Amino acid sequence: MGRFSLLIAALLWSGVAHAEDAVSILKNMDAAMNRAEDQVIQWKVVNQEPGKKDPKIMEFTSTVAGPKALTAFSAPADLRGTRVLVLNRTQMYIYLPQYGKVRRIASSMTKAGFMGTTYSNDDMSTSRFGDVYTGKVISEADGKAVLEFMPKAGVEAPYSRAMVTVDLKIYHPVEIKYFNEKDAHIKTETRSDYTCQDDVCLATVMRMVDLTRDGAWTELQRLDWKLNTGVDEDTFSTRNLQRGE
Repeated sequence: MGRFSLLIAALLWSGVAHAEDAVSILKNMDAAMNRAEDQVIQWKVVNQEPGKKDPKIMEFTSTVAGPKALTAFSAPADLRGTRVLVLNRTQMYIYLPQYGKVRRIASSMTKAGFMGTTYSNDDMSTSRFGDVYTGKVISEADGKAVLEFMPKAGVEAPYSRAMVTVDLKIYHPVEIKYFNEKDAHIKTETRSDYTCQDDVCLATVMRMVDLTRDGAWTELQRLDWKLNTGVDEDTFSTRNLQRGE
């Protein structure tokens, strides 16, 4: 009986440690992804639709500070001048130069593709996974941990769950598998070739494959990256979005 009690206690302790490990990894990941005061990142976007021979090529620059981001498109010509402002996961705006007006992106559109890519508006605006998900460790080996993310109670999450592989050296995700409410695997994102400036790291290539669209994919290729540039708070205003400064 004493041996059995010790076994039960050991299993219970193991479960508590396991949960704490998941909380710690998620906390460290959010901290690592939001450590910079601000970042200015130039991306080349390659967007491949199924059945089309040639991908669509776009370029944009994102100015990021915490959950806020201002994205300005420079190519192709029909998107030049288009700007998207993210204030948080539920507050996003777009400026279309052909209309000359700022419009709020409806909450019903957050799951829609970001400018026709396989990244949704939700994907582009989620900067802290711990705000949306709770996790548990599934496995850990070779300096990486696989976590299962489940939505927090009372939080409207873009996915019903996600399987996230985290590089424990830099606490950044290297692969994320997303699942819908029917528990079908619908999208896979990979983030690779990380480089670091001091203690801030960023993937050189990010790729999202949409399994619901016959394998359509979008790849973001980093062209330039500036860190802690002293971005003014007014950058993230709807007034500035229309002004385009």
